[in-house]
Amino acid sequence: MRISPKSFAFTVLLGLFAALPALSIDISAPTLALLPQALGTSRTRAGLTLSLFMLGFALGHLGGGTLSDDRGRRPVLLSGLACFTLAGAGCALSLSGGMLIICRLIQGFGAGVCAVVAFAMVQDLFEGDAARAKRSYVTVIFVLVPMLAPALGSLLMNFFGWRSVFWVLTTGGGILLTITWAGVAESRFAGRDVSTMRTNQAGTGQLWKDSGFVGISLANALSYGAIFAYIAGSPMVIIGQMGRSSAVFSAVFASTAAALAAGAWTSGRLSRRGVDAKTLLNPSLIVAAVATIALAAVTLSGITSGAILIPLLLAVLFTRGIITPNLQHLAIERQCQRAGTASAAVSVSQLLLGALASAGVALLLQYFGPAAVAVPMALLAGGALVTWRRIRL
Repeated sequence: MRISPKSFAFTVLLGLFAALPALSIDISAPTLALLPQALGTSRTRAGLTLSLFMLGFALGHLGGGTLSDDRGRRPVLLSGLACFTLAGAGCALSLSGGMLIICRLIQGFGAGVCAVVAFAMVQDLFEGDAARAKRSYVTVIFVLVPMLAPALGSLLMNFFGWRSVFWVLTTGGGILLTITWAGVAESRFAGRDVSTMRTNQAGTGQLWKDSGFVGISLANALSYGAIFAYIAGSPMVIIGQMGRSSAVFSAVFASTAAALAAGAWTSGRLSRRGVDAKTLLNPSLIVAAVATIALAAVTLSGITSGAILIPLLLAVLFTRGIITPNLQHLAIERQCQRAGTASAAVSVSQLLLGALASAGVALLLQYFGPAAVAVPMALLAGGALVTWRRIRL
Protein backbone atom coordinates (compact mmCIF):
# COMPACT_ATOMS: atom_id res chain seq x y z
CA MET A 1 0.00 0.00 0.00
CA ARG A 2 1.46 3.34 -1.07
CA ILE A 3 1.69 6.17 1.46
CA SER A 4 -0.20 9.26 0.28
CA PRO A 5 2.16 12.25 -0.17
CA LYS A 6 -0.48 14.47 1.45
CA SER A 7 -0.61 12.38 4.62
CA PHE A 8 1.02 13.13 7.96
CA ALA A 9 2.81 9.77 7.76
CA PHE A 10 4.54 10.86 4.55
CA THR A 11 5.65 14.13 6.18
CA VAL A 12 7.10 12.19 9.12
CA LEU A 13 8.88 9.83 6.73
CA LEU A 14 10.47 12.71 4.80
CA GLY A 15 11.46 14.32 8.10
CA LEU A 16 13.18 11.13 9.23
CA PHE A 17 15.07 10.87 5.92
CA ALA A 18 16.22 14.48 6.30
CA ALA A 19 17.14 13.95 9.97
CA LEU A 20 19.30 10.85 9.42
CA PRO A 21 22.62 12.77 9.23
CA ALA A 22 22.00 14.85 12.38
CA LEU A 23 20.53 11.86 14.21
CA SER A 24 23.54 9.70 13.31
CA ILE A 25 25.96 12.34 14.57
CA ASP A 26 24.15 13.25 17.77
CA ILE A 27 23.26 9.73 18.92
CA SER A 28 26.86 8.55 18.46
CA ALA A 29 28.51 11.62 20.03
CA PRO A 30 28.59 10.09 23.57
CA THR A 31 30.59 7.11 22.23
CA LEU A 32 33.56 9.16 21.00
CA ALA A 33 35.30 9.22 24.38
CA LEU A 34 35.13 5.40 24.67
CA LEU A 35 36.34 4.47 21.19
CA PRO A 36 40.13 4.82 21.76
CA GLN A 37 40.13 2.29 24.59
CA ALA A 38 37.41 0.04 23.14
CA LEU A 39 39.11 -0.37 19.75
CA GLY A 40 42.72 0.19 20.79
CA THR A 41 43.01 3.27 18.60
CA SER A 42 44.07 6.90 19.00
CA ARG A 43 41.93 9.89 19.91
CA THR A 44 42.71 11.30 16.47
CA ARG A 45 41.19 8.27 14.74
CA ALA A 46 38.21 8.40 17.04
CA GLY A 47 37.66 12.03 16.03
CA LEU A 48 37.98 11.10 12.37
CA THR A 49 34.88 8.93 12.67
CA LEU A 50 32.90 12.19 12.91
CA SER A 51 34.92 14.10 10.30
CA LEU A 52 34.68 11.29 7.74
CA PHE A 53 30.96 10.93 8.38
CA MET A 54 30.56 14.61 7.49
CA LEU A 55 32.66 14.14 4.35
CA GLY A 56 30.50 11.22 3.30
CA PHE A 57 27.41 13.28 4.06
CA ALA A 58 28.56 16.06 1.70
CA LEU A 59 29.49 13.57 -1.04
CA GLY A 60 26.11 11.86 -0.63
CA HIS A 61 24.37 15.18 -1.14
CA LEU A 62 26.24 15.94 -4.33
CA GLY A 63 26.04 12.46 -5.84
CA GLY A 64 22.53 11.62 -4.67
CA GLY A 65 20.97 14.86 -5.85
CA THR A 66 22.31 14.67 -9.38
CA LEU A 67 21.74 10.94 -9.75
CA SER A 68 18.15 11.18 -8.54
CA ASP A 69 17.44 13.82 -11.18
CA ASP A 70 18.58 11.38 -13.84
CA ARG A 71 17.48 7.97 -12.48
CA GLY A 72 14.53 8.88 -10.28
CA ARG A 73 14.11 9.44 -6.54
CA ARG A 74 12.93 5.98 -5.49
CA PRO A 75 15.90 3.84 -6.65
CA VAL A 76 18.42 6.38 -5.35
CA LEU A 77 16.60 6.66 -2.02
CA LEU A 78 16.45 2.87 -1.63
CA SER A 79 20.16 2.64 -2.45
CA GLY A 80 20.98 5.36 0.09
CA LEU A 81 18.97 3.59 2.80
CA ALA A 82 20.62 0.25 1.99
CA CYS A 83 24.04 1.92 2.16
CA PHE A 84 23.19 3.56 5.49
CA THR A 85 21.87 0.31 6.97
CA LEU A 86 24.73 -1.93 5.89
CA ALA A 87 27.34 0.63 6.94
CA GLY A 88 25.64 0.89 10.35
CA ALA A 89 26.02 -2.86 10.81
CA GLY A 90 29.66 -2.51 9.77
CA CYS A 91 30.16 0.16 12.45
CA ALA A 92 28.59 -2.07 15.10
CA LEU A 93 30.86 -4.98 14.12
CA SER A 94 34.05 -2.95 13.73
CA LEU A 95 37.15 -4.40 15.39
CA SER A 96 39.50 -1.52 14.65
CA GLY A 97 39.50 2.24 14.36
CA GLY A 98 40.28 2.05 10.65
CA MET A 99 37.29 -0.17 9.92
CA LEU A 100 34.98 2.11 11.91
CA ILE A 101 36.23 5.17 10.01
CA ILE A 102 35.52 3.54 6.64
CA CYS A 103 32.06 2.41 7.72
CA ARG A 104 31.22 5.86 9.09
CA LEU A 105 32.26 7.41 5.76
CA ILE A 106 29.90 5.07 3.91
CA GLN A 107 27.17 5.62 6.48
CA GLY A 108 27.49 9.38 6.03
CA PHE A 109 27.23 8.98 2.27
CA GLY A 110 24.00 7.00 2.62
CA ALA A 111 22.54 9.54 5.07
CA GLY A 112 23.44 12.40 2.72
CA VAL A 113 21.69 10.70 -0.19
CA CYS A 114 18.52 10.22 1.87
CA ALA A 115 18.48 13.82 3.09
CA VAL A 116 18.86 15.43 -0.33
CA VAL A 117 16.31 13.14 -1.98
CA ALA A 118 13.76 13.90 0.77
CA PHE A 119 13.79 17.62 0.02
CA ALA A 120 13.81 17.03 -3.75
CA MET A 121 10.66 14.88 -3.37
CA VAL A 122 8.86 17.82 -1.75
CA GLN A 123 9.52 19.87 -4.87
CA ASP A 124 8.41 16.99 -7.12
CA LEU A 125 5.07 16.47 -5.43
CA PHE A 126 4.01 19.94 -4.31
CA GLU A 127 3.93 23.43 -5.74
CA GLY A 128 3.76 26.96 -4.36
CA ASP A 129 2.30 27.39 -0.88
CA ALA A 130 1.74 23.64 -0.47
CA ALA A 131 5.44 22.97 -1.12
CA ARG A 132 6.53 25.62 1.40
CA ALA A 133 4.14 24.25 4.01
CA LYS A 134 5.33 20.65 3.50
CA ARG A 135 8.98 21.75 3.62
CA SER A 136 8.28 23.65 6.86
CA TYR A 137 6.70 20.63 8.54
CA VAL A 138 9.56 18.41 7.39
CA THR A 139 11.92 20.94 8.99
CA VAL A 140 10.01 20.66 12.29
CA ILE A 141 10.64 16.90 12.38
CA PHE A 142 14.20 17.41 11.15
CA VAL A 143 14.85 19.66 14.18
CA LEU A 144 12.94 17.75 16.86
CA VAL A 145 14.24 14.22 16.19
CA PRO A 146 17.97 14.98 16.81
CA MET A 147 17.08 16.80 20.06
CA LEU A 148 16.43 13.41 21.65
CA ALA A 149 19.47 11.72 20.13
CA PRO A 150 22.25 12.59 22.65
CA ALA A 151 20.14 11.39 25.59
CA LEU A 152 19.22 8.19 23.75
CA GLY A 153 22.87 7.62 22.83
CA SER A 154 24.00 8.02 26.44
CA LEU A 155 21.27 5.67 27.66
CA LEU A 156 22.18 2.98 25.15
CA MET A 157 25.89 3.33 25.83
CA ASN A 158 25.48 3.09 29.60
CA PHE A 159 23.24 0.02 29.54
CA PHE A 160 24.28 -1.89 26.42
CA GLY A 161 27.69 -0.56 25.36
CA TRP A 162 28.78 1.66 22.49
CA ARG A 163 28.01 -0.90 19.76
CA SER A 164 24.32 -0.78 20.64
CA VAL A 165 24.16 2.80 19.32
CA PHE A 166 25.10 1.62 15.84
CA TRP A 167 22.78 -1.38 16.06
CA VAL A 168 19.92 1.02 16.74
CA LEU A 169 20.90 3.08 13.68
CA THR A 170 21.09 -0.13 11.64
CA THR A 171 17.66 -1.22 12.81
CA GLY A 172 16.18 2.19 12.09
CA GLY A 173 17.71 2.22 8.62
CA GLY A 174 16.31 -1.25 7.93
CA ILE A 175 12.82 -0.21 9.01
CA LEU A 176 12.92 2.90 6.82
CA LEU A 177 14.21 0.80 3.91
CA THR A 178 11.31 -1.64 4.27
CA ILE A 179 8.69 1.13 4.55
CA THR A 180 10.14 2.95 1.53
CA TRP A 181 10.26 -0.19 -0.61
CA ALA A 182 6.64 -1.03 0.24
CA GLY A 183 5.03 2.40 0.52
CA VAL A 184 6.88 5.14 -1.38
CA ALA A 185 6.25 5.61 -5.10
CA GLU A 186 8.50 7.36 -7.62
CA SER A 187 8.02 11.13 -7.47
CA ARG A 188 10.53 12.41 -10.01
CA PHE A 189 8.20 12.29 -13.00
CA ALA A 190 4.89 12.60 -11.13
CA GLY A 191 2.47 14.64 -13.22
CA ARG A 192 5.26 16.05 -15.41
CA ASP A 193 6.30 15.77 -19.02
CA VAL A 194 9.20 13.31 -18.96
CA SER A 195 10.69 14.34 -22.29
CA THR A 196 10.75 18.00 -21.22
CA MET A 197 12.39 17.10 -17.94
CA ARG A 198 15.05 15.01 -19.67
CA THR A 199 15.80 17.93 -22.00
CA ASN A 200 16.05 20.42 -19.16
CA GLN A 201 18.21 18.01 -17.18
CA ALA A 202 20.95 18.56 -19.76
CA GLY A 203 21.29 22.10 -18.42
CA THR A 204 22.50 21.04 -14.98
CA GLY A 205 25.84 22.71 -15.63
CA GLN A 206 23.99 26.05 -15.94
CA LEU A 207 22.76 25.93 -12.34
CA TRP A 208 25.15 28.54 -11.00
CA LYS A 209 24.48 30.88 -13.93
CA ASP A 210 21.05 31.60 -12.47
CA SER A 211 21.80 34.75 -10.45
CA GLY A 212 18.53 34.46 -8.54
CA PHE A 213 19.35 30.92 -7.46
CA VAL A 214 22.86 31.94 -6.43
CA GLY A 215 21.60 34.95 -4.46
CA ILE A 216 18.92 33.01 -2.59
CA SER A 217 21.35 30.17 -1.85
CA LEU A 218 23.91 32.66 -0.52
CA ALA A 219 21.33 34.37 1.70
CA ASN A 220 20.31 30.96 3.07
CA ALA A 221 23.94 29.93 3.63
CA LEU A 222 24.76 33.18 5.47
CA SER A 223 21.70 32.77 7.68
CA TYR A 224 22.70 29.16 8.40
CA GLY A 225 26.25 30.30 9.18
CA ALA A 226 24.91 32.60 11.90
CA ILE A 227 23.12 29.69 13.55
CA PHE A 228 26.14 27.41 13.21
CA ALA A 229 28.33 30.04 14.88
CA TYR A 230 26.00 29.78 17.88
CA ILE A 231 25.98 25.96 17.79
CA ALA A 232 29.78 25.76 17.56
CA GLY A 233 30.57 28.38 20.19
CA SER A 234 27.79 28.10 22.76
CA PRO A 235 29.19 25.07 24.68
CA MET A 236 32.57 26.73 25.18
CA VAL A 237 31.02 30.06 26.14
CA ILE A 238 28.23 28.84 28.44
CA ILE A 239 30.19 26.07 30.17
CA GLY A 240 33.82 27.06 29.72
CA GLN A 241 33.77 30.85 30.00
CA MET A 242 30.54 31.67 31.83
CA GLY A 243 30.98 28.76 34.27
CA ARG A 244 27.45 27.39 33.91
CA SER A 245 26.73 23.67 34.37
CA SER A 246 26.18 21.22 31.54
CA ALA A 247 22.54 20.99 32.66
CA VAL A 248 22.12 24.74 32.12
CA PHE A 249 23.71 24.45 28.68
CA SER A 250 21.42 21.55 27.78
CA ALA A 251 18.38 23.57 28.83
CA VAL A 252 19.46 26.59 26.79
CA PHE A 253 20.27 24.46 23.75
CA ALA A 254 16.96 22.61 23.98
CA SER A 255 15.00 25.86 24.26
CA THR A 256 16.68 27.35 21.20
CA ALA A 257 16.08 24.15 19.22
CA ALA A 258 12.42 24.30 20.26
CA ALA A 259 12.30 27.91 19.05
CA LEU A 260 13.67 26.79 15.68
CA ALA A 261 11.00 24.09 15.43
CA ALA A 262 8.31 26.57 16.46
CA GLY A 263 9.41 28.94 13.72
CA ALA A 264 9.24 26.18 11.10
CA TRP A 265 5.79 25.13 12.34
CA THR A 266 4.61 28.75 12.15
CA SER A 267 5.94 28.98 8.60
CA GLY A 268 3.98 25.86 7.67
CA ARG A 269 0.74 27.19 9.13
CA LEU A 270 1.07 30.59 7.47
CA SER A 271 2.08 29.03 4.13
CA ARG A 272 -1.05 26.86 4.18
CA ARG A 273 -3.08 30.04 4.65
CA GLY A 274 -1.55 31.56 1.52
CA VAL A 275 1.00 33.92 3.07
CA ASP A 276 3.71 34.22 0.42
CA ALA A 277 7.43 33.68 0.97
CA LYS A 278 8.43 37.34 0.62
CA THR A 279 5.92 38.39 3.27
CA LEU A 280 7.45 35.86 5.67
CA LEU A 281 11.09 36.45 4.77
CA ASN A 282 11.32 40.23 4.92
CA PRO A 283 10.42 40.66 8.62
CA SER A 284 12.13 37.42 9.65
CA LEU A 285 15.49 38.42 8.15
CA ILE A 286 15.19 41.91 9.66
CA VAL A 287 14.39 40.54 13.14
CA ALA A 288 17.28 38.05 12.90
CA ALA A 289 19.73 40.81 11.93
CA VAL A 290 18.52 43.19 14.65
CA ALA A 291 18.58 40.48 17.32
CA THR A 292 22.12 39.37 16.44
CA ILE A 293 23.35 42.96 16.36
CA ALA A 294 21.82 43.43 19.82
CA LEU A 295 23.59 40.24 20.97
CA ALA A 296 26.89 41.58 19.68
CA ALA A 297 26.39 44.93 21.39
CA VAL A 298 25.44 43.33 24.70
CA THR A 299 28.37 40.88 24.76
CA LEU A 300 30.88 43.56 23.68
CA SER A 301 29.74 45.64 26.65
CA GLY A 302 30.54 42.71 28.96
CA ILE A 303 26.96 41.80 29.86
CA THR A 304 26.36 38.04 30.09
CA SER A 305 22.98 37.93 31.79
CA GLY A 306 20.83 35.05 30.59
CA ALA A 307 17.71 37.20 31.06
CA ILE A 308 19.00 39.40 28.22
CA LEU A 309 20.85 36.93 25.99
CA ILE A 310 18.36 34.05 25.91
CA PRO A 311 15.36 36.04 24.57
CA LEU A 312 17.57 37.41 21.79
CA LEU A 313 18.80 33.91 20.95
CA LEU A 314 15.23 32.59 20.90
CA ALA A 315 14.26 35.35 18.46
CA VAL A 316 17.16 34.46 16.16
CA LEU A 317 16.38 30.73 16.18
CA PHE A 318 12.61 31.28 15.76
CA THR A 319 13.15 33.45 12.69
CA ARG A 320 15.61 30.91 11.26
CA GLY A 321 12.81 28.36 11.47
CA ILE A 322 10.81 30.62 9.15
CA ILE A 323 13.74 31.59 6.92
CA THR A 324 14.98 28.05 6.19
CA PRO A 325 12.01 26.48 4.39
CA ASN A 326 11.11 29.65 2.51
CA LEU A 327 14.57 30.46 1.13
CA GLN A 328 15.20 26.82 0.27
CA HIS A 329 11.83 26.60 -1.48
CA LEU A 330 12.45 29.76 -3.53
CA ALA A 331 15.89 28.54 -4.59
CA ILE A 332 14.87 25.01 -5.56
CA GLU A 333 11.63 26.15 -7.19
CA ARG A 334 13.70 28.11 -9.71
CA GLN A 335 15.40 24.84 -10.69
CA CYS A 336 12.45 22.46 -10.23
CA GLN A 337 13.40 20.42 -13.31
CA ARG A 338 16.60 19.42 -11.52
CA ALA A 339 15.42 19.68 -7.93
CA GLY A 340 17.86 17.03 -6.69
CA THR A 341 20.92 18.89 -7.94
CA ALA A 342 19.52 22.23 -6.73
CA SER A 343 18.73 20.80 -3.29
CA ALA A 344 22.26 19.42 -3.05
CA ALA A 345 23.77 22.77 -4.04
CA VAL A 346 21.72 24.63 -1.43
CA SER A 347 22.64 22.14 1.31
CA VAL A 348 26.35 21.98 0.50
CA SER A 349 26.64 25.77 0.31
CA GLN A 350 25.18 26.14 3.79
CA LEU A 351 27.43 23.37 5.11
CA LEU A 352 30.47 25.22 3.77
CA LEU A 353 29.37 28.51 5.37
CA GLY A 354 28.64 26.65 8.60
CA ALA A 355 32.12 25.12 8.60
CA LEU A 356 33.75 28.51 7.97
CA ALA A 357 31.66 30.14 10.69
CA SER A 358 32.55 27.48 13.27
CA ALA A 359 36.25 27.75 12.36
CA GLY A 360 36.14 31.53 12.77
CA VAL A 361 34.45 31.25 16.15
CA ALA A 362 37.04 28.70 17.31
CA LEU A 363 39.89 31.06 16.36
CA LEU A 364 38.35 34.11 18.03
CA LEU A 365 37.04 32.56 21.26
CA GLN A 366 40.30 32.70 23.19
CA TYR A 367 40.61 36.43 22.48
CA PHE A 368 37.08 37.81 22.63
CA GLY A 369 34.97 35.44 24.75
CA PRO A 370 31.20 35.54 24.16
CA ALA A 371 31.61 38.34 21.60
CA ALA A 372 33.50 35.85 19.40
CA VAL A 373 30.15 34.10 18.89
CA ALA A 374 27.82 37.11 18.80
CA VAL A 375 29.79 39.32 16.40
CA PRO A 376 30.13 36.67 13.63
CA MET A 377 26.42 35.92 14.10
CA ALA A 378 25.62 39.59 13.54
CA LEU A 379 27.84 39.85 10.47
CA LEU A 380 26.37 36.71 8.90
CA ALA A 381 22.73 37.54 9.70
CA GLY A 382 23.27 41.09 8.44
CA GLY A 383 24.88 39.70 5.30
CA ALA A 384 21.89 37.43 4.74
CA LEU A 385 19.52 40.41 4.98
CA VAL A 386 21.59 42.56 2.60
CA THR A 387 21.91 39.70 0.10
CA TRP A 388 18.16 39.05 0.19
CA ARG A 389 17.34 42.73 -0.35
CA ARG A 390 19.55 42.83 -3.46
CA ILE A 391 17.94 39.80 -5.13
CA ARG A 392 15.61 40.52 -8.04
CA LEU A 393 12.99 37.76 -8.18
